[in-house]
Amino acid sequence: MTSVSRWRVARWLGLLLACGVLMGLPARADSPTAAAPPAQAPPQVPWEKIGDSDGILVFRREVPGSPLIAFKGEGIINASIVRVASVITDSDRATEWVDSLTESKIIRQVSETQTVHYDHIGTPFVLKDRDFVSDCKLEFDPSKKNITLKMHAVKDPLAPTTNYVRGELIHSSFSLTSIDHGTKTRIVAEIHADPKGSVAHWIVNLFQKRWPHNTITRLRAQVAKPDIREHPRLKAELGQHGYLD
Repeated sequence: MTSVSRWRVARWLGLLLACGVLMGLPARADSPTAAAPPAQAPPQVPWEKIGDSDGILVFRREVPGSPLIAFKGEGIINASIVRVASVITDSDRATEWVDSLTESKIIRQVSETQTVHYDHIGTPFVLKDRDFVSDCKLEFDPSKKNITLKMHAVKDPLAPTTNYVRGELIHSSFSLTSIDHGTKTRIVAEIHADPKGSVAHWIVNLFQKRWPHNTITRLRAQVAKPDIREHPRLKAELGQHGYLD
């Protein structure tokens, strides 16, 4: 594989965290969920630290029974949890910071805090595009000033039929914690994903380890844009429960 091809594959594989994680804060819906039960959580094997730069720690973890490695990134974003969460849940602007994301939309509103989401990723010309269908659920812990967005692959009758390779988000999450009296946010991002298709597992493992640093860096840049609109209902809810104190 040439250096140019490696760069293109790395650029694409770095998207896997963001695909399937972007969900608009949905309106209340009474329709039952079509999502399958969540996949069993990865075994609690200790994380191994593999990187530390720009204030971002990167970890890897073997997952028994899987040839693919799980990765995690931890860092601080100099913005309130409202601002960070507003960026993560804004599907309309996802293409501004999620590299090569060509389409992102909610296909089912399960509840005020849960959706089924469809994402289409444009890949280098030597590969077929990938798409993902994921269950995305927000969980709140006011006692810890924490919001967690958990994601896993599902099948849904409203998912579009395409000619793309449908990848699998086995397990992923964004955990946001409000710190420094609401002025900053600690982020912990995890992913265990399979792009499927003909990409060798060792190549996926080689390049996926870059996504924690790349994704948190791009998220920092997006949050810093002056025209970011904080979600009013999310801001009101978090303020009421002491996240911003």
